[in-house]
Formats: sequence, C-alpha cells, structure tokens
Amino acid sequence: MKFKRRSTGSKTRLLSREQLAIWLDALDPPAAGISAIDGFLAAMAVSPRFIEPEAWMVTILGERASNVLEGTRMAAAIRTILARYEQICDELAESPETYAPVYMRTDDGEVLLEEFANGFFTGVRLALDAWTPFVSDPEIGYPLAMLVGHSSQTGGPSWIDQLADPAAKDALADAWRVVPDIILMVHDRCYEARTDSMIPADLFNPS
Repeated sequence: MKFKRRSTGSKTRLLSREQLAIWLDALDPPAAGISAIDGFLAAMAVSPRFIEPEAWMVTILGERASNVLEGTRMAAAIRTILARYEQICDELAESPETYAPVYMRTDDGEVLLEEFANGFFTGVRLALDAWTPFVSDPEIGYPLAMLVGHSSQTGGPSWIDQLADPAAKDALADAWRVVPDIILMVHDRCYEARTDSMIPADLFNPS
C-alpha cells in the first residue's frame, strides 16, 4: 500500500461513512460493506499478533489498494479505513466506554450482527495460529463464540441459524449488546502477545 503524489499536489480527504459505503458498493468486483470492515478492523485491533495495515488492507480492497495516487477516491477510502482502525485502537486502549461497533440494521431498527461477525472472523483467520491458544481458553473462547456464532463464513450456516431452541436463539440474537465488552476483554487479554509481536525477532536473539 503505497501512496503516490500527483503533480497537482492535491490532498486526500477522509470520506464520510455514507460516502465510503457508496464507494465500496460501486466497486467491481465488490468489496465488503461497512459493518464487515468494522468487524475486521476490530479483529486487527485486538489480535494476539500485530499485522501491518499494508498487509491487511489487501484483504479488504484487493490488489487495487497498492500504489494508490493521492487525491483519488481510492486514497480517500484507504485513509478513511485507516482512520477508523486507529480510532478503534485508541478507544480500546484509552477510553473503552466510547467504543461502538458499526452494525447493520433493518428498516425497523433490528440489529444484524452477521456482517460484523463475518469481518471479525476473516480477521481472525489471518493469524489463526496466534489466536488458537486464546480461543482454547474458555474465558475467551466462550464469549468469542457469541460473536463468531453469527458468522456465515465458518463453513456453513451461522450458529444462530442452526439453533433449534428458540430461547437459545433469542439469547444469541441479542449478543450484539455485549460485543463491545467482548472486544475489550479480548483486547486486554491479548495485549501482551500483540505487543511482543511488534518487536523484531533479532532483538530477542542479538548476534
């Protein structure tokens, strides 16, 4: 992900959420929607392994995210996505009470968690080996299941669609209310591993 400056010196401005959604929807092939991207960014922010934005931006926008001209809509979209990622990181670290996931909603106001869960699960898969020991811990794995259980990217119907017990299905359907708490808990539990992964290996084994 490299930005090239135009000779005109045009500056890239951030897009509004609505502008970004319209731009994403018009791409060919299409990219993920706003809620899925927000779930993905949450996974990047709390992952036990730090991944450089230049590496994961391709997962969202494909190879078209490489060698982007400043002042273009693509550059504006990338900077907007990066700004949201930085916002999530800052909120979770400094003011967790302000963190609010972006969900899809029906015209009647019903929250749909599937797209956010799909994005989060996509992010998890980028460092699945690093996630495994944390997910294996019931204190982390069980709460995460409430979120990932809404994903339709796990190899079949979402868990919520497979539930036969109406009471259990209703309980899982209301999981969106505790997603901010789940994300914060994972952020805190994975903090040390994430921080260690930012340190170059040669610093641990100096020659």
